Amino acid sequence: MTRLGSYNLVRMIGEGGFGRTYEGRHYLNPKLRACLKQGINISSADEKILITEANVLAEIHHHSLPAFRDLYKADDGSLVLAMSYIDAKDLEHSVKKHKAIHPEDVCWIAQRSLNALYYLHSHGIIHGDIKPPNIMIKAKERNVFLVDFGLSSIRPTASTKPVGYTEIFAAPEVYKGLPPIPQSDLYSLGVTMIYALGGNPVSKTMPKYVPQPIQKFCQDLTRSDAMQRPSWGSEDLVSRLSDVRMESFGRRHVGLPKTKM
Repeated sequence: MTRLGSYNLVRMIGEGGFGRTYEGRHYLNPKLRACLKQGINISSADEKILITEANVLAEIHHHSLPAFRDLYKADDGSLVLAMSYIDAKDLEHSVKKHKAIHPEDVCWIAQRSLNALYYLHSHGIIHGDIKPPNIMIKAKERNVFLVDFGLSSIRPTASTKPVGYTEIFAAPEVYKGLPPIPQSDLYSLGVTMIYALGGNPVSKTMPKYVPQPIQKFCQDLTRSDAMQRPSWGSEDLVSRLSDVRMESFGRRHVGLPKTKM
């Protein structure tokens, strides 16, 4: 197979149990690149996940979120989602490479992620699967992209059930089958920060070299009781993390990244 819809396939980016992702270039204008996500299991359940992701992307417009391009069926009947191509490595790649990310880098990555989450939550969207592989890092631009919205919920209600989750990073209420809420994403981001800092995501412990204000911020996000976690209604978490950076490093902005992503 060399083409999907309007795009010529350049290379396979990844493959998993759900599907494959490709880098594609538009056949009329090769300068237009896209990320193509193809569901390899032709089933109504898997189609529903990809359609949910398409619905989410069609509603959002943010510099830290991918953009919707198209949704169509391939010749074999599989569903394909086309979205903006993000030329970046994910956070998981960096952690595996370095074992731990410098605390100051973890802070700006988390701050950009919080900006994106605030936008999503204010539009009634719960990401549902915040974890290192779903945070793409563009270090030179000091930006991140939250990706993979297959497990997202759009305007969840009291009867909404989680579509799925990644156990280590999922909030307690999610793996209990309760409706996902904004604090569920915040919990997952907190665990992701702990993991990126070289800590233990299960025990929520962090290395001693991690400044205490950062440890406290992570601990607050990962409280077992969702109602005891910070919420957008009670505080501006982006500003709070900026204060944490000032307290920990004496500055709110970082120059060159401390870790080579």
